Amino acid sequence: MMFLKSDKKIPNYRLYGDETKDEVASFFNIKRLEEIPEQSDRVHRPHRHLNLFQIIWITHGFGDIMVDEQMYRMEKGSLFYISPGVVHACKISNDFKGFVVHFSPDLLLTQKGVCSSFEEINKTINNTVLVVKTDKAEEKVIHGIVLDIWKESIHEFVEKDQIISNYLNILMVHVLRQVYQDINIENSGVNHTTIQNFRNLIDQYYKKERGVSYYASLLHITPTYLNDTIKKSTGKTAGELIRERIILEAKRLLIFSSLSISEIAYELGFEDSAYFWKFFKKYVSISPKLFREKH
Repeated sequence: MMFLKSDKKIPNYRLYGDETKDEVASFFNIKRLEEIPEQSDRVHRPHRHLNLFQIIWITHGFGDIMVDEQMYRMEKGSLFYISPGVVHACKISNDFKGFVVHFSPDLLLTQKGVCSSFEEINKTINNTVLVVKTDKAEEKVIHGIVLDIWKESIHEFVEKDQIISNYLNILMVHVLRQVYQDINIENSGVNHTTIQNFRNLIDQYYKKERGVSYYASLLHITPTYLNDTIKKSTGKTAGELIRERIILEAKRLLIFSSLSISEIAYELGFEDSAYFWKFFKKYVSISPKLFREKH
């Protein structure tokens, strides 16, 4: 299914249609899906939410959501947990219902010890998307939690923010249980904090810095130690993770934006569009032009 491209660059939203370039701090919002206006023909154009996590919980109807270059079916009893910065677009049925939650990470990082499920989920899915397909029993539990969050949000109760934060933490526990059930998590004693910090730094600097030594210096470790740590946990080198992040963003822009290939090359820090062309083809096996045409 083809989605409408963004006019130029992929917009950064706080909420759907609410474009912002500012940092978002201590932010929380929950809405019913049926209350969100579509941009055209039951379609939400490609966009991303910087600094905000998003949870989509579907209770009725169906739809298709494209997350980066992967298409997923949205249907009753499914939950989508989308990390900040991940590009997505969707087309939904007329009877599509449920809830969408946006929240900033500090909402769950205010108390030491209560955010372990949230942190573990994010370390495991590596800044992408998690799709949870519930059985009848778990669907009932998750729906109850989401409904409690929504009810709390629409009233001005005492300590409302604290209650919402607690409900979100409970929801994170249930999501993490699904992660443990569906994903083979490596428990090899590797320094996960180093790996996560490295990934976070890549997200910040990949357009300008592509050398492993640069990231190792920011982490106050040697390039050899960084490579060994990454290799032991992921089976890939530190350099491969940096290149994968560049390729991921290139794919996002080719699929979802109407920027020219030269403009995309410049956006990603390539001074020479011909070099970007060779770089992309080397790691994706087809040219940027053919990749765009296929999507």
